[in-house]
Amino acid sequence: MRAITIAIGKTGIDFFAQKLVVKKLVNTLSALKPPDKTINIGGFVYDDWSLEFKAESIIVYLTQGKLLNFSPKFQSFAQQDSGNFSLTIAANNFTAQYNWEEKYNYFTQNSGPRGGHPTWSTPEPKDKTFGFTPAFPVLTLTVPLRFEYNNGWEIVVLAPTANTPNIKANVPSDSILQYQEGIYRHNVSDASASSVSAIDFSQPVRQLIGGIVADIPASGNLGNGIVYDFSLGDNGLKFTGSDGIQMGVKGGASYNGTAFSGDATPTLPLPVPPADTDSHHLNMYVSNYEIDALYWTYWKAGKLNVVVNAADLQDPNILKVKTYTSSEKSLKPFQSFAMQAQISPFAAPASAFQTVWVLTTAVMDRLTSKLPSTIWNLLNGLQGNAYASQSSLETDLTGATIPSSDFQTIEKEAQSMGMVVTSSLNFDLIIQTFQPNPPDIKFSVTRTDILSNLRLGVGANKTQTLQYDFTNITFSTTFNSSTVPGFSGGEYFSNTVWQQAGEPQYEKALAEMGGTGVPLPIMADFKFDFENAELSIQQGYVSILASVLYKNK
Repeated sequence: MRAITIAIGKTGIDFFAQKLVVKKLVNTLSALKPPDKTINIGGFVYDDWSLEFKAESIIVYLTQGKLLNFSPKFQSFAQQDSGNFSLTIAANNFTAQYNWEEKYNYFTQNSGPRGGHPTWSTPEPKDKTFGFTPAFPVLTLTVPLRFEYNNGWEIVVLAPTANTPNIKANVPSDSILQYQEGIYRHNVSDASASSVSAIDFSQPVRQLIGGIVADIPASGNLGNGIVYDFSLGDNGLKFTGSDGIQMGVKGGASYNGTAFSGDATPTLPLPVPPADTDSHHLNMYVSNYEIDALYWTYWKAGKLNVVVNAADLQDPNILKVKTYTSSEKSLKPFQSFAMQAQISPFAAPASAFQTVWVLTTAVMDRLTSKLPSTIWNLLNGLQGNAYASQSSLETDLTGATIPSSDFQTIEKEAQSMGMVVTSSLNFDLIIQTFQPNPPDIKFSVTRTDILSNLRLGVGANKTQTLQYDFTNITFSTTFNSSTVPGFSGGEYFSNTVWQQAGEPQYEKALAEMGGTGVPLPIMADFKFDFENAELSIQQGYVSILASVLYKNK
């Protein structure tokens, strides 16, 4: 199962690398300290015309190291065919500072008998301390990374390598090693370089990145017991050569631990990563399974149940019984009372992708140049209408006295792929007599909406979501039963009360849900570029082409 699929292009990978890794990592690396180092030098004999001695068992201890003028900078970030990524950071012209302690046995030469060999004195232990500041013209740090899913999203840090060529050892001036340059100086240089290279660069990288990526599941928590599943979906992660990442996310949601199970298990196609020249960071597909899951969780939570009293309406008479006694004689015994409307879905509404026709402002603007002004004026009365079938549109066009020869032009401009939602509702009118078992009138309502104005925004619990509005296409009411003796169940009564009391209040509940929206997976400290995202409805999914902003820039 994968209800959401994502493709991140090279531009997006570079952006995430810069913000996820480089910005924080550089600051963290600046504070790192090289580990202590012990250097076994060995020994040597020094002999010139004025001085002769030897030193044995020379050991140098480098401790309490720190880096000075160490300002690492980002060099490059590259994706490799294997799915690994290589981050390169470099620092130039810095020094390390250590406490240098050297211990060795010191021997002086005694003159031997004439014609014999000289002898060495009894060894004198030496223990000297100095400051030590080796200079580094450059350090190049290569950090291999891998994006994985192991019961949770993570960026795995592989073994970093540090290269420090051409180090200048700067052996302390009073060190015993000043008497023997060559190989001993070389040993100190190598040891100093290996000490800096041995800094545990991987641990701070893991700490920095792990917490951010681990927050992806939290971006699916809408609060109130509604949680979306952003674990890895079918087929896992795919790496498209060196140009991007593709992944599927399970999606779906749960309410108080009970998981949504829709009619069909989605397996969305994987988007193609945005091209290297595309400024967008990612392409995301969101199936209607995610929208159905939102309906289901709202239904389970009772957030689509609506109670309407007369006092809630701008015109309270809409729910006063006396308003209807002239058409429904059976209501006269209750004419002094008001009704309470209770609305609740029979089941969670369901969505489907299909062709729709919507006369939006943009469509009407395009038609100004394609229709005679007389025809456009006739059509203007239908602006804002939405249709789930071509026949219903043509019925209204005929009613507006528009010639059938203009139908094709209008239909071509108004046609698009849309997401249509069907709801079946209980509509119960209870007469407020404040007596046991008050009389009631039960209807059922079927309504069809088109999701419109798709956008990205911030929903409940500060989640980033796919949001939408509703454009109602049709509704129909059906009388079910009544405990009012002789009630006829007239269509005029049900349609009037629903249109004026039920529908406006139910639409508020839908608007709240659409404004909350469907959560989208995203890492902590990032947010979608809401204003510049490109959203469209395709056959079977919503396509989102977007960039991402870093919150703490």
